Amino acid sequence: MTDRPESAWKLRYDLAWAKSLLWVAHTPAGGEPKPEIHRFLADRYEKLAEYHALSGRRRRAQELGKKAEYHRQRGGFDDSPRAVAMAMPIPQEPSHVSAVGHEDPNDVA
Repeated sequence: MTDRPESAWKLRYDLAWAKSLLWVAHTPAGGEPKPEIHRFLADRYEKLAEYHALSGRRRRAQELGKKAEYHRQRGGFDDSPRAVAMAMPIPQEPSHVSAVGHEDPNDVA
């Protein structure tokens, strides 16, 4: 979780916006949204569930948690640890080269 939690209204707005875009993009043939869409929805539902849990609304938090899990499964989330910058090698010091040319009065070329 981030240091400063997002507001519940922002999370609700994000969910409504994503659902409306999915509704507009819906085709009669059906189809499944891309995994990225499911991951976005899972993230928003999970954060909203955390908000409700912290506010003491356990039942609503559980409902939103189930929706988050549904989208997490559809989005192909994996629980493998992520690579971090600490695991990368330290870059070398930059080398400074003077690339300024000087005129030589004896140069005939």
